[in-house]
Amino acid sequence: MTRPQSPPDPYARPQRPVPGDSHRSALVVALIGAAATIVAALIGLFVQLSGDTEQRASGPSLGAASPAPSTPGAPATSVAPLSSVPPTTPAASQAAGGPAGTPAAAPPSTAPAPVGLPEQFLGRWQGYAEEVDATRTDHYRVTVELGQGTLRDQVGSVHYAMESSDCYGTVTLTAVAGTDQVTLGESIQSGDCVTNGRIILTLRPGDTVDFAYETIKRDGTRQSVKAGLERVA
Repeated sequence: MTRPQSPPDPYARPQRPVPGDSHRSALVVALIGAAATIVAALIGLFVQLSGDTEQRASGPSLGAASPAPSTPGAPATSVAPLSSVPPTTPAASQAAGGPAGTPAAAPPSTAPAPVGLPEQFLGRWQGYAEEVDATRTDHYRVTVELGQGTLRDQVGSVHYAMESSDCYGTVTLTAVAGTDQVTLGESIQSGDCVTNGRIILTLRPGDTVDFAYETIKRDGTRQSVKAGLERVA
């Protein structure tokens, strides 16, 4: 059974909203707005910091010129790009041997001074020789005359005054051992003597030299001649 509804009381007091409900709603709205503002600010700060970090990591552009600090009274200077710097410097080119890698010129070589006949041997030398071979021993006078010259030069003459024949020839400087010994190559030009031989002269005190001659005779035997020569001119 349905209860009949009572008509509204015209004299009843109107109901008021509960105190504090509107204040709580406004506070919630304010907090939400503040939180949104803080979040937006944090996002913007994060984006800015990320961009600065990437710029510092990548470094300055190679092609860009760095601005020079301005100093009162100092002339403005500019930094050239790396691409405009020449690859080599004058010092580097000189170390490499010249421009474009040209090899450096070698220092001029100094030729050694020619070896000449020591002046102690210059002059005319004379004495008596003793020739020894397989069959006999002969004695005769030997004269050697020497002038100036260098290696492989003809520097004088030789004369053998024997009983059977006089032999004349020329001598060529073939070796110099210091200032007290020389080697001469002998070539006989006239007389009945072996054509070629070797003479060693060794300087001794008192203007004397030891004369030593060696050769191979026509019959294949060895011939040697020794003498003590004195300076006569």
